[in-house]
Amino acid sequence: MASNSNSKLKSIALLVCDTPMPEVVAEHGEYPTIFYELMRKSLPDELGWEFTMDAYDVVRKMEYPSEEKIDEYDAFMYTGSAASAYADLEWIHRLTEFTAHLAKDHPKVRIFGICFGHQIVSLALGGTCVKNDGKWEIGPTKLRLTNIGESVFGIDNELTIQEMHQDHVPFVPKGFHLLASTEVSINQGMISTYGTDYIYTPNVESRTSSYPSPSSVSDSPKSISISDVHIITVQGHPEFTRQIVSTMTAKRANQGLITDALKEDVDRRNDALGHRVSGDGELVGRVLWKILGV
Repeated sequence: MASNSNSKLKSIALLVCDTPMPEVVAEHGEYPTIFYELMRKSLPDELGWEFTMDAYDVVRKMEYPSEEKIDEYDAFMYTGSAASAYADLEWIHRLTEFTAHLAKDHPKVRIFGICFGHQIVSLALGGTCVKNDGKWEIGPTKLRLTNIGESVFGIDNELTIQEMHQDHVPFVPKGFHLLASTEVSINQGMISTYGTDYIYTPNVESRTSSYPSPSSVSDSPKSISISDVHIITVQGHPEFTRQIVSTMTAKRANQGLITDALKEDVDRRNDALGHRVSGDGELVGRVLWKILGV
């Protein structure tokens, strides 16, 4: 865990797993800019905290911090990606191996997995990721919170988050607790605490077709202490705004990847957000800061 000379400074390593489509980059920048903006907006100004965010290109450069540098960070944050987490690609294999190594050998550094990052964490720590029978979840999506999800996010029943995925995590790996679900995808986010006995599955050889018994919602406590959180993941995109999602859906509809009817439905749900352009995205960001002790 980082030990900064400035006691009100937090340090985040951003593992950049993709580059957004050019139309998004032109208006909003690449993922380091987009994620920095999420964390900046969700950081309470009145508390006097500052933060740094170092970006690592794990796709083209396959770059990672040194072993010594890892422990200088308070958290590692994973971006989304258009790639499938189960794809047979060198950079994905290396990322999954690094994730298991991070959880096992640097257990005090927190891990925040977003969308693709959520899926990579699952693959690295006893779970899986599969295509969800061609079902898309796109745009502002209402998630049903579990008891522990309500406790973590500090709201009742539902959380709304921007989504953009077909792949999903079909169960909750052992040692994790479910945060939220939808009818389309059961695992919309999960959480674990320090001291969890993870199942380390850093590569294909370490995974089997018969998985250990997954965690059950009934096995989870009703609440946990935020300070005890080690890993938190969400299937959605707290960093995405209405404008980003609208740009992406328009292009994907033009390409024939999604139907015009789905695009129109996403536009309708985005319009209904009003001034909350990211849904509860900034709330998710504030929870990440609370986990870091801010």
